Amino acid sequence: MISYCCLAGINYQKLPKPSFITMTEQKKYKEQFFSQLYDEYLDRIYRFIYFKVSSESVAQDLTSEVFTRLWKQISLDKEVKNPSGFLFTLARNVVIDYYRAHDKEKGNTGIEGIANTMEDKKQNIHNDAQVKEEYLAVTCAMDKMKDEYRQAVHLYYVEQEPITEVAKSIGKSQGATRVIISRGMKQLRQILEN
Repeated sequence: MISYCCLAGINYQKLPKPSFITMTEQKKYKEQFFSQLYDEYLDRIYRFIYFKVSSESVAQDLTSEVFTRLWKQISLDKEVKNPSGFLFTLARNVVIDYYRAHDKEKGNTGIEGIANTMEDKKQNIHNDAQVKEEYLAVTCAMDKMKDEYRQAVHLYYVEQEPITEVAKSIGKSQGATRVIISRGMKQLRQILEN
């Protein structure tokens, strides 16, 4: 019941015994936990989503959806053991849901849908010439990368997450994560050179 308080940095030893916590106090701890996660992860989740959708308004909407889902989890007293991994998994799922809905609206499926999605990204990016062209080259190259490599490279280099957090997010050991990042960068260089 109170396990989420530990993750929020609340000293659970100073809290009253579980049988004496009122509903108001429980709600307060949930709100504190959510508030701390929101403050700590909002920018990183937004950048993660923006990198995948290349649209500020869509990224804002999807980020809001991620934190709405987080609040639902917390309010249902479901334990969140690894907030970083949980939030990035939610973000990835929200982006996948967005593209599925986006493809259904356009009647696109399979490779045609992916091609149209890439065209949408290109249209959003070409506003600011040099910087956006480089960004597009890297984005397109990363789209061609193996999914595991792309996620690890993005978290480590774009989100500037430490290896420990990247490892938790992708569900691998720290050593395996370093190898994945190294191989991902090698693959990215090869794609960009071609």
